[in-house]
Amino acid sequence: MKVKNKNFLYFNFYSGVSGDMLIGSLIDLGIEPKILKDFLRKIDDGLSFDVKKVTRGVNNCSLIKPILPKNLNKNFDWDELKNFGNLIKDEKFVYKNFNETIELLKESEEQVHKEINVKPHELGNFDTVFDIVCFYKCLEFLNVENLYHSGIPFSQGEIEIDHGMVSSLAPVSLNLIRNLAIPIYTSKKIPNFEMCTPTGISLLKNFNHIDEIEGTIKKIGYGAGTKDFENSSNSISVNLLSSNHNLDLLNILETNIDDMSSEFISFVFDKILELGVNDVWAQNILMKKGRPAYKISVLCSNKLTNKVIDLLKRETSTFGVRIFKTKREAFDRRIETVLTKYGKINLKIKLDSGEVIGAYPEYEDCKNLSKVHNIPLKVIFDEALMQFNNLPR
Repeated sequence: MKVKNKNFLYFNFYSGVSGDMLIGSLIDLGIEPKILKDFLRKIDDGLSFDVKKVTRGVNNCSLIKPILPKNLNKNFDWDELKNFGNLIKDEKFVYKNFNETIELLKESEEQVHKEINVKPHELGNFDTVFDIVCFYKCLEFLNVENLYHSGIPFSQGEIEIDHGMVSSLAPVSLNLIRNLAIPIYTSKKIPNFEMCTPTGISLLKNFNHIDEIEGTIKKIGYGAGTKDFENSSNSISVNLLSSNHNLDLLNILETNIDDMSSEFISFVFDKILELGVNDVWAQNILMKKGRPAYKISVLCSNKLTNKVIDLLKRETSTFGVRIFKTKREAFDRRIETVLTKYGKINLKIKLDSGEVIGAYPEYEDCKNLSKVHNIPLKVIFDEALMQFNNLPR
C-alpha cells in the first residue's frame, strides 16, 4: 500500500523575523509572485510589490518591497486597518486570519500601553496589512499540514521608536512573544536593530515551536530583511519537508493529587477540555506513605501548555506540574453522518491510504438519541454501525 506523505513547513529564525522576511522566504520557496499580485488588486489596483535576489551572508535570498499607491502611503487607525479585510471577504482563509492577526496586534498594543483603543503607532502603516494578507495567501496556496518554527533570537541592544529608546525587541514584540508562548534565546550576533517585528511575530499564531525536526527536505527558501549587516545575515530560511508519518509534536503534563475528591477532578477535566487540549485522563496511583491518589495527565500543544498549567495551579491543590515532550502519530480520519430510524448520527471513520478500517459512532449523538427515545445506548450504537455498513462503497 502507498504511504501518504505529509508536507509541513519549518521556519528557522536565526537572525530574527519580520513580515517581509516571511513572505520573501515563501516566494523563494516557489510561490509565483503573480498569484500575490493578482490577489492584491482586490484591495487596490495600484497595490503591488517588487522581488529581487540579494545576498545576505552566504545565502541567496528573495527580498520583497511593497509598491503602495498614494492613497495607501499613510498611517491608519485600527478600524481603518480592519476595514481593508472587508475587501477580501471572499478569500475566507485569508480574511479570517487577517482579522485575528489585527486583533492580536491591537490587544498587544493595548496591554503594553494599558489603554483601550490606543493608536497603532508604527503598526499603523499599510505595510502591516500587506504583510498579513500576503503571508496568509502564501499559506493558503501551499496547503501544508503543519507549521513549525525555531526559537526567536533576543538582542541585548536598544532601538529608538515613537516613545523613545527601548530594547531592540520592542515592548509590543515582547508582549506578543509572551502571549503566544514563543521561546527566545539570547544572541550576541544580533545587531542593534529591530530584527524581530511585531507583525512578523504575530504571524506565528498558528505555528508550533519545536527543538528538532524529522522529515525529508523537498525545498528550501530564503527571505531577506531590508538592511544588509556586516556581522548578521538578516535573513530567515523556510524548509518544505515531507514525512511518511503524520506526527504531532505535543506535550504531556502530569501532576499527582491526593487531597481532592473525584467530583472536583471531574470539574477540572471539563475546564481543561474547554481549552481545546487533545486529551485528559486520570490514573489511580499509590504515593509515599501509602496515600491513594490520582495522577492527572493532559496531552496538549505547546501553545496551550501555559494555559493548562495555570488552570491546574488555580483549580487543583497541586504544587507543581511535570512536562514531557512527546510525538503522536495521528491516523487519517474523517467524519460521516448516517440517518437512522432514531435520527442523524455522526461517525468517526478511521482510514488507511483511503481504505476504511474502522467506524466509531459519536458518543454524544448516541447519548442524546438514547435519552430522546428512551432506548438503551448500545441499541443506538449498533443501529448507527449497521446503517454505516450498509452504505455503498
